[in-house]
Amino acid sequence: MAREFHSSQLPKTEQLPPVGDPATYDGDVVLTEKTHQQEYFDELAFMEEPVTVRLEPSSDKNAAGAFPVWCNGKGAEIMLGNRWCECAYLPVGQVLTTKRKYLEIIIRAKVDTVHTEIRNMDSERPDNRVQRFTSPVHSFSIIEDRNPRGAAWVSELRRRNL
Repeated sequence: MAREFHSSQLPKTEQLPPVGDPATYDGDVVLTEKTHQQEYFDELAFMEEPVTVRLEPSSDKNAAGAFPVWCNGKGAEIMLGNRWCECAYLPVGQVLTTKRKYLEIIIRAKVDTVHTEIRNMDSERPDNRVQRFTSPVHSFSIIEDRNPRGAAWVSELRRRNL
């Protein structure tokens, strides 16, 4: 990544389709692919790489000054001096170096807003249509990512809904 970029420059998150009949809706299914052992080890090494980020402050009147980030029951790790220190609540507005796996948690943190549209309200059987809108929880800037795959990885994660 040649220069800093902000999360607003990433592609929009894919939206889930409306739920037509809630009685027949089974939920969202996530399919995974089998990976070879070496690919898995390469992915683990990729996720342990350091990335320099800044969590952007919110314009909300009562915005939090820190963002909780946990991975497998362990708080996020940030580089202080020359060693990794656990910090479960990442401060907002400060430049931090953390591992890519914690950045993934920040990117994947999304909230679904649900709105029910009632069609034919006056009929005997009104048609309820559940509309969902997915949006990111927190904005961020990536200050430095030395891996050339980093930008494409971030864009793909932001685009995905699940």
